[in-house]
Amino acid sequence: MVLYTPYDVDIVMQDLRETEGAGLREVQAAAGILLLGRDVEGGFRIERVISGNGNAYLLPEYQPGTVIRLG
Repeated sequence: MVLYTPYDVDIVMQDLRETEGAGLREVQAAAGILLLGRDVEGGFRIERVISGNGNAYLLPEYQPGTVIRLG
């Protein structure tokens, strides 16, 4: 991919580098759904849902911001 911009590549890619590995943890949920989030008091707060199944994004129990208990 070629990105045509007058800005320095460090400025363009700055947000990508900051969010990589910024304390996010992966949790495998049911039916192959991968959740990215952070450990919080009382559970795990979902920040991203990754799935090949489009219906997984509509499930209210995996909505970003939801705190779930693990284990």
